[in-house]
Amino acid sequence: MSERGAETAIRVGGAIVVAAAAVLAAAVESFLVPFHIGATAVPLAGALAFAGNWALAALAVWWVRQRWAVVLTAAAWFVVVVTFSARTDGGSLVITASPNGYALLLAGTAGVAVSLWQYFRPVRSRVPSTSLDRSKET
Repeated sequence: MSERGAETAIRVGGAIVVAAAAVLAAAVESFLVPFHIGATAVPLAGALAFAGNWALAALAVWWVRQRWAVVLTAAAWFVVVVTFSARTDGGSLVITASPNGYALLLAGTAGVAVSLWQYFRPVRSRVPSTSLDRSKET
């Protein structure tokens, strides 16, 4: 296998692994929505969703070497969360309409938004002005 072929295989494999990790993270976070300590609801799923989405996006960009990998992890996470938010024919629901359910959706979306901003924000060109340029203006 050529060096270029090996690099492509590593990038594609990395994309598959990161997408699978995003699916697994979303599933685990979804099942943590009803987490309580005593009578107090603890938004553990939301905290994990924010940190996980941000970290998985960074891992994807590092591994795949393309900033578009952020969209891959976000899409995989959203597919699972939207699926688990919908009622089945039997009436089952994984992510309920509760403070913890809303925390998961909001914090996970915020993690995706932060990572998208981090990798897709517009960068202003920095053209340094010299003292010679300023002297010509006067």
